Amino acid sequence: MTDKATGPALGTGLRKKVAVLAAAAGIFTGLALSGAPASATPSQGVITGADIPWDDWADEGPISATSYATSNVTAMWQQILWADGFLAWSDIDCQFGATTTAATKKWQTKYGVAGGADGIVGQNTLNRAALHLSGAEGTGNRIVYNGRYDGRKINMTRTDDGRWGMWISSDIRPLWYNAATFNVCP
Repeated sequence: MTDKATGPALGTGLRKKVAVLAAAAGIFTGLALSGAPASATPSQGVITGADIPWDDWADEGPISATSYATSNVTAMWQQILWADGFLAWSDIDCQFGATTTAATKKWQTKYGVAGGADGIVGQNTLNRAALHLSGAEGTGNRIVYNGRYDGRKINMTRTDDGRWGMWISSDIRPLWYNAATFNVCP
């Protein structure tokens, strides 16, 4: 006997086994999916993450002269450029202007960012920068960006709810996409 919609008919016992296996697969798939951290996006308003810090930036950005150009996230990127010797400290102003764009292109060229030197800080650029983060797993810990120029470092943190923060001098603020709140910001 054949069911036109599903192929060969299954006996009652076999149908029950298939149903149980399908339900179990659904439950395990749901558990596997629910255990994965949600993707972060700029719409969350702040850089966020969980577990190991060096994979938190994989789904952040982009920031550029046209996306989140005046923000604490731009200040973070400018500090990275400073720590790697591409910007002067006085250039950290939370504004992604021509100087930051040019420095970003030089950084992308020097460190071989996939996709080329476009001056946009997207996933490829942030993933490359994240290779220089150090810190402990979990939250509430200090995270350091280890610059590649003159021993410069950037001190950051991640709160218990996964939000990243950063110091500029003694001023610590969340890494907001839509706000520029550091003392160096105009």
